[in-house]
Amino acid sequence: MGSNYAEPVTTTRRQLLSAPLVGVGGGLSGKFGSTRNIVEPGEPTPTYLDRRVPGLLDRYDVPGASIALIKDGEVTWSGAYGTADLTEERPTNENTPFRVQSITKSVTAWGVLKLVEQDEIALDDPISNHLTSWEPPDAEYSWEEVTVRRVLSHSAGLPAGGYDSVPIDEEPPLLREALSGNGGGPVARPIDEPGEFRYSNPGYALLELLIEDVTGRDYAAYMDEEILSPLGMDRATFSMTDRLRSELATEHFVDGTPVPASHGPANAHGELYATARDIARFVAAGAEATEEPLGRSVLGPETIAELYSETVETTGFYGLATDGSGLGFFVETLADGNQAVMNGGQGAGSWNWFHAVPETGDGIVILTNSERSLQLIADVVEAWIEQSGFPTVSLARARRWVRLPIWILVGIAAGLVLRLGYGGITGKRSFAPLSERDRSIRAILAGLGLATLGLWWTLGRETVAFFLPVIAEWVGLALSVVVVLLLVTVLFPRTEEVK
Repeated sequence: MGSNYAEPVTTTRRQLLSAPLVGVGGGLSGKFGSTRNIVEPGEPTPTYLDRRVPGLLDRYDVPGASIALIKDGEVTWSGAYGTADLTEERPTNENTPFRVQSITKSVTAWGVLKLVEQDEIALDDPISNHLTSWEPPDAEYSWEEVTVRRVLSHSAGLPAGGYDSVPIDEEPPLLREALSGNGGGPVARPIDEPGEFRYSNPGYALLELLIEDVTGRDYAAYMDEEILSPLGMDRATFSMTDRLRSELATEHFVDGTPVPASHGPANAHGELYATARDIARFVAAGAEATEEPLGRSVLGPETIAELYSETVETTGFYGLATDGSGLGFFVETLADGNQAVMNGGQGAGSWNWFHAVPETGDGIVILTNSERSLQLIADVVEAWIEQSGFPTVSLARARRWVRLPIWILVGIAAGLVLRLGYGGITGKRSFAPLSERDRSIRAILAGLGLATLGLWWTLGRETVAFFLPVIAEWVGLALSVVVVLLLVTVLFPRTEEVK
């Protein structure tokens, strides 16, 4: 999974991971505590970010990040932090392009809705009605229910998964071959009853083909001419050039190894390259502004409202941070009645995010070059929400809930320490592993403890670490401490009561 390069472990991390149990509570608070008590009242958000983000990069072992802010529907500030490429020691700057991953889907949605405004297609048309260069394969469920609207909102019953990437200097399979299952991914056809949420990259590959078949133009060229250029996204592109490769932020796996530059057969689901300011201009175009029209004359206000209308309720991981899916965007209704819109981009080597409140014209864009960035993103979004005076968003609430298992484990560990300490001091516990007292119960507890620890280190840790690497480290540490204490308890049973 990458090269043999590994980012050095910081002294702070080694010290924290080796902290004794008595310091776990303080260590946990310092390692992933809320940013809420760090934000100073009245401090401008850019000042806070300049002060805080470098420390967050170090805390979460993220090489670099670029952030942009939107106020009153205008891009008001952008900043860059850390390193764009660790091997070259190339710093991140405001013009550093990132692969924005699935944020591309939001941009693609604008391209599709442009065709709707031009009466070339309708949202409730079956997408197959407009695919002329590719024959939709037979499927268990009807293609008539696979409408443009449902594909945009991930509710068309299309498969999850993506396509294999190839090195940037190699040619990937053609889009139509990939849709037919010859690109390392699933065949693009409905595999579930349309109508329920199922996140689908192949769905957006179908939208790319839709754009090409309806317009007779290359997807990338169409998007550049109709969306990117009119919105002033000057450095945004789907084309990998030598200059882009030299400036691009290198992505990094969870373990810090760099991800080789690659590309796949489809662009529309995740292959846009852009700066944080580019994406901020895009987000701002869908927000209320003091002077500029909503949609910036690329799309009309009614179309923007359509993009942001909840079409289907989200589930699973997506349901933790959103209420539902619009058309290329995720949406949430805040406690004050305002609607928030957002989308994230995650792929091999990076996490990216934007969050906006269109009615007030506020927004934030966060681009990073590491798989370790989700917790950093949640910290920054929570600080931005607090600074902007908005109610807490689901992403921030989810950020707090994921810590709960660690605190539970810490509580269990503390209880076991107190129990063992009290038993040792009073003489009610002694080393007697073969004692008859509660032998069956002690054996079951030891077995369950070892089995749980084994499942964590063989299966659970890798899954959790992909999304929350720092949390995974602490869960592993806390769980290991609990199991060790549990085994000590088994080996030091209570002594028989003297009659």
